[in-house]
Amino acid sequence: MNVVVVAAHGLNCHWLGPYGNEWVTTPALDALAAESTVFDRHFAATPTAAAFRADVESLLTSRFTVLVDDRKSADASWRTWDAVVRTRPEAFSTPGDALIAAVREAIPQLAGRDGWALWIETERMLPPWDLEFESYQHYAETTGGFTDDAPDEEDHPAPTDTPQMGPIDVDDRRLWHQVRNSFAAAVSTLDGEIGRLIELFRQSGLDRAAWIVTSGFGFPLGEHGIIGPAGSRLHVELSQLPLIVRVPGAKPQRVATFTRPADLPTIVTGGPVAEREVAVSRLGPETAIRTADWTFLPAGDQPARLYVRPDDLWEVNDVAAREPDECDRLAALIPKEPT
Repeated sequence: MNVVVVAAHGLNCHWLGPYGNEWVTTPALDALAAESTVFDRHFAATPTAAAFRADVESLLTSRFTVLVDDRKSADASWRTWDAVVRTRPEAFSTPGDALIAAVREAIPQLAGRDGWALWIETERMLPPWDLEFESYQHYAETTGGFTDDAPDEEDHPAPTDTPQMGPIDVDDRRLWHQVRNSFAAAVSTLDGEIGRLIELFRQSGLDRAAWIVTSGFGFPLGEHGIIGPAGSRLHVELSQLPLIVRVPGAKPQRVATFTRPADLPTIVTGGPVAEREVAVSRLGPETAIRTADWTFLPAGDQPARLYVRPDDLWEVNDVAAREPDECDRLAALIPKEPT
């Protein structure tokens, strides 16, 4: 089976229409999800790009592999590819145009082959963001999708594509709205590019490939007092990821079992995915445990936290002090070795 993978690092699932977001406009991903299997509880085992690549490496084994490299960093590729096409944003009016041009350049290398994988890795959702001012203005005027205390229309802060990373003042509501409205506009931009990619493949006659849209990690926007992954705990904004898989001929469905990136090769080939009652995420010294009813961040060098799932979507209301027995039970579920 031929495979197209769009790995959009920095994107967590809660910004997308297929995952219930009614505020941010994502028509391309909505349409793709309507033809796909959507995994509702997909968590990173380790929310980093390197760990994600290692987890899904077997998806590329025995395939003719082409990388479209839209990363902002200049680090070397993590594997040997049959072909690599790097985007050249400096040569185009927008980064999205550069991405489409790179994929257009890669497609002829796939024609006439069977058993190929086109891997599109983008860091578009990491700053600096690519966003349209009109989209930002739209979201700034409808920020009630997040909260009722949006700034007055004449007091909207200007958009930002490069928020200051690190700890923030959680009471700074102007910053709170500025960052979220800017990110929302960037999500819409990315969604439009995914729509253009899907149409490009249809025009090229290669639309019978399996399509995968996912991410290796999310980008915290100050939900828990920090912008960016560095220093963030394993909350949903960092670790709960989209996984939308369209396999030609497969019936659209939603999957509620816990999944992780290492399941992706099995999912694409139609194999059974392990039924899990617990999702485990790790990053450095920290571990997060999630069940159908709880999210538990054990004590380490920071206080233990316990949240009620799924009601507390953004893991805001810590109930650890009221549920010591539940904390102890969940702590016993932490595996001694990575899973």
